[in-house]
Amino acid sequence: MGIGWREVLGLLIGVAVCYGVISYAALLTSQSQDSGTALELTREDTRAGGIEPRTDPAASYGDASEGETVTVKVTGAEGVPFGAIYGNLRASRSVEGVVPAEYEVRVQTDPDSADYAWAEAWKTAGDSKELRVQILDDGGRAIRQFSTTEDYGSAYVRWNPNEQEPPSGETTAASEGTRLRPQP
Repeated sequence: MGIGWREVLGLLIGVAVCYGVISYAALLTSQSQDSGTALELTREDTRAGGIEPRTDPAASYGDASEGETVTVKVTGAEGVPFGAIYGNLRASRSVEGVVPAEYEVRVQTDPDSADYAWAEAWKTAGDSKELRVQILDDGGRAIRQFSTTEDYGSAYVRWNPNEQEPPSGETTAASEGTRLRPQP
């Protein structure tokens, strides 16, 4: 009993599949190494004041009457160093700084856009000092906020201008932070 053509064909297909998987893994590995190098260069150039990020969440897009500018505010113990990423559905920016700091984010209010403002800030020091990230409306009132006191902790907030708000004065905890409504 010899080896039939089906066994040979199966063996060839198996070898081809293995070769494809290994080639694909090698391609992904080389791309991730290139991306890491590019990311390091971008961070260095940005810190040195060289290259500006290509996306700006504060930039206006679409009809200006359909947008709203909110403020991302990082507060807490004065002088606490932090890193942060903030933005909207279409753009984001990463920053490093010390408390307090503020950044503007432009959000489309057209319900069809599904746009939202978001921010995440993290402590770059291992201490128990508070770090709070807030989204403020144009009147300076906190729409959303979340804080941390953990060593190297992080806080995340997200706000959609078209989502239903709770009745005035109600506060609800959510995974994206705490929703705040000013008292009348």
